[in-house]
Amino acid sequence: MSQVALVTGASRGIGREISRWLASRGFDLILVARDAAKLADNAETLRREYGCTVSVVAVDLCDFDAARGAVQAEIRRRGRLDVLVNSAGIFRFGTSAMTVDDLDAMLSTNVKAVHNMCMACVDSLIESGSAHIFNVASITGVEPFAVVGGYATSKHALVGYSRSLARELLPKGIKVTTLCPDVVDTDMSAGSGLGPDQMIATTDISRAIEFVLSLSAAALVDVLVIGCKPVTGSVRSGA
Repeated sequence: MSQVALVTGASRGIGREISRWLASRGFDLILVARDAAKLADNAETLRREYGCTVSVVAVDLCDFDAARGAVQAEIRRRGRLDVLVNSAGIFRFGTSAMTVDDLDAMLSTNVKAVHNMCMACVDSLIESGSAHIFNVASITGVEPFAVVGGYATSKHALVGYSRSLARELLPKGIKVTTLCPDVVDTDMSAGSGLGPDQMIATTDISRAIEFVLSLSAAALVDVLVIGCKPVTGSVRSGA
C-alpha cells in the first residue's frame, strides 16, 4: 500500500511543486487549497504523469471547522496518512503601518490554519508509526526584516509552534521540520525586487524535503533555513 501525503496550498507555487515531487516518489496524495479548478488541474497532471492516486479537498483553510472536517473525512477514506506538508500561506507588506486586519489575516492563515491541520491529522500520523510534518515558514521567522514585520510575526509564531510541536510528537513517532526559505520564485514574491535568477527555485524546497526524509531514524532536522545569495538594495520580502 502506497504512503499517503497531504499537501496544503497545493494549487500553486511551493505546494504544487512539493506535490509533484511526492508523486514522483510514489506517494498517493490529498491536495488541499481554495481554488477547486487549479487543484483539479494539478491532480489530473499528477495522475497522468505519475500514475498515483490523487484526491482534492477544495476548502478555505481559515474556515477551521469545515477544513478540519473535510480533511479528516478524506483521510478516513484513504485509511492512512504518512506525511503532512503545510505550505499554504499569505503575505502582506508592513510593520508599524500595517493594518490590524492584514495582521489578523496572516495569523489566521500562516499560524492558526497550520495548527488546525495538525490537529486534523495528528491521530492518523501517529497510526503511521513513522510520520513527518513539514511546516513551510520563512527566513523572516528567524531573522528581522524592517518592512515585513507582520509577516515576520506570523512566521516567528509558526517556527515557535512547530518547534514545540516537534518535542510533543517525537515520542509518538512523528518528526516535525520547519522549512525557512528566503525569497522563493513564486507569484507571492512579485514585490521582492529580485529577478528569477536571484530567488530560490521551488524545486529547492522539494530537495530540502528529500534530504530530510532520506536521513536515518535517529537524525532530526528541527529548522532548516535556505538563504538566497546576498543581494544589495533589495526589499527581500521572504518566502
